[in-house]
Amino acid sequence: MRTVAVLIIGDEILHGEIRDENGPRLVKRFSEAGIQVVRLVTVPDEHEAIITELNRLRAMADAVIVSGGIGPTHDDYTRTAVALALGRDLEAHPEAEDRIRGYYGDRVTDAELSMAQFPMGARIVSGLQTKTFGFEVEGVYALPGVPRLFKDIIEGIADEFRADPLHKVELTSSLREGEIAPRLADAQDAWTGVAIGSYPVCDDQGCWHVRVVLRSADPDRLAEVARELETHLS
Repeated sequence: MRTVAVLIIGDEILHGEIRDENGPRLVKRFSEAGIQVVRLVTVPDEHEAIITELNRLRAMADAVIVSGGIGPTHDDYTRTAVALALGRDLEAHPEAEDRIRGYYGDRVTDAELSMAQFPMGARIVSGLQTKTFGFEVEGVYALPGVPRLFKDIIEGIADEFRADPLHKVELTSSLREGEIAPRLADAQDAWTGVAIGSYPVCDDQGCWHVRVVLRSADPDRLAEVARELETHLS
């Protein structure tokens, strides 16, 4: 899988109750691994919103990673939304149910057992360190929204996402972004396979500079572009 879309679910994110950590962490993790994140979208805890966005993202990426909404409460809609989007029924997953019963023992509730309801044909995906789990079906990975658990499962499934790792070179220019823009545009047109981005930064002393970030799977080509650009950035 070389392209991924990320769907963050939760009213708490859109209402500012908590800050999303999973999206930025996943973008950084996958970017370093050469996986292109084509979209990062946040939607509320609403069935139709989740289904609509999920179908849109599936059409543009090899896989969709969903964060949140697989808990036991009334506003956890991800399982049913994924099932509806894929045209599948929900069913109790035996291994998931065994894990839940093993964890809660005699204290287990029906709400907690509902977390074992997966779209038909789904498989469990697990973390490396914790006992938590999510599920995958048709390239849709539904994971818990709690950052620690989300991160653990991402590490557990990392081998399923492979591409040529990207190399990065960062240059700094004291010139204004508008002054270097024509040269950056020429370089981007001339050098295929090298992504060039520019980002204005203001330091603690109020001085501005521009970060020019180059990325490519080809380290030799990257180094050549960096050498050529560096002479035009000072």
